[in-house]
Amino acid sequence: MDCSMFKQEMAVLFDGICKEPLASELRAHMHACPDCKADFLEMREVIDHLQIRHMPSTPVSLKQNVINNLSKEDEMMRRKLKQMALLNSKIKKGVAVAAILVAIMLVFPLFRIGAGSAKADSLLESSIKATESVKSMVIRLKVRTIAHDNFALVDTKYDMVDHTISKSFEAPEKWRVDKGDRVAFCDGMNDYLWIKTVNAGYKAGLNAGFVEWFRLLLNPESILMKEQQGINDKGAKVTVKEKAGMIYLTIRSKAQGNFINDYCKNRSIQESDNRREYVFDAKTKLLKGLKIYILEGTRETLILETESIAYNVPIIPSLYDASTFEGVTFEDVNKLKDVKSETFSSISSKRAAEIVFEGMARNDWASIQVPMSQYASALDAIKKYFAGLKVIKVGEPFKSGLYPGEFVPYHIILKDGSVRKHNLALRNDNKNKVWLVDGGL
Repeated sequence: MDCSMFKQEMAVLFDGICKEPLASELRAHMHACPDCKADFLEMREVIDHLQIRHMPSTPVSLKQNVINNLSKEDEMMRRKLKQMALLNSKIKKGVAVAAILVAIMLVFPLFRIGAGSAKADSLLESSIKATESVKSMVIRLKVRTIAHDNFALVDTKYDMVDHTISKSFEAPEKWRVDKGDRVAFCDGMNDYLWIKTVNAGYKAGLNAGFVEWFRLLLNPESILMKEQQGINDKGAKVTVKEKAGMIYLTIRSKAQGNFINDYCKNRSIQESDNRREYVFDAKTKLLKGLKIYILEGTRETLILETESIAYNVPIIPSLYDASTFEGVTFEDVNKLKDVKSETFSSISSKRAAEIVFEGMARNDWASIQVPMSQYASALDAIKKYFAGLKVIKVGEPFKSGLYPGEFVPYHIILKDGSVRKHNLALRNDNKNKVWLVDGGL
């Protein structure tokens, strides 16, 4: 068997009943040919997306109605999806997207997918066409946050801040998220973060996490997939409806995290009771709008709202170029994974905070170089602000929300006489369990 025949007949390996001896020949060729094996594994990953892994909590009668309506067509539709996925490796992305749409429709009969497999085929084709045709995207939105702070930070008391998301989908994919005083971007090889207030820059490998929750919007074709994977979360409620050529997906979720101390409650979308309202074009399946509300009892506060989403628009290449940030050295944060320090790896977070503030008070920055590693490029600005401070009190550590580290309350007086009370964020989830200052300054 040659590679061409393997690709033509590979669908046999995904059928419920394998045809022998063809299946054995296919397996033998795959084990002997690394390229064909790679194609098989990639296709298996795509087809895995066609399976409904999570069924949300719904009334028994609704579940039974869905099963009754779709039992005759389910297997036929799955086979068609699998066959289409195997036709051309270039459409794998579109197939995965359409698969999730179909999965959601199987759960929510409002789409009437049971009316005929022809509608499923049409949906699949339009989804493939949409994802293949999108070469670039620009999203303009407003978020209640602070312009220089983390992208994930939100609060009902903050003002709306303008954000712009730009992305080029052509390989290698490049993107940029800009909120004025904080910019994250990817040049196709690395992710970068720039903070205007201290003119500091950071660099890491792809998917570094600089944009936090906003990464979902960088891949609008995968929104349904990611949301569908989470609809079994405790307290999550999902509704889908189609009206006037638009698909409306609404998801209500409970706050995620530990809130014995509620310091992080409602400080990010994931750490809040929230409602997310997506709008998709019913024909193209492209994202057209998004609103997110934080829910506090009977009170609802709009936290995020898209103003416009434009596809296939020109994007200036320099948006993804680190050299355009004059005078900025982008520190490589990957080196923090292997940071070592006996002093800061065998103590509590409270003691680590005390040592940090003691070093600042003495203007002894060498002694706290390790825990301040993440602030290396902004150290000059920090020295001007914190050098010579007086420590009034360092409190007991606590955990809150989804943050992997701990928060340490502190009360200090700066050399200019101003009083500062806040919580120092420290984390030690690195290889050597070294406490590093992560925020709160």
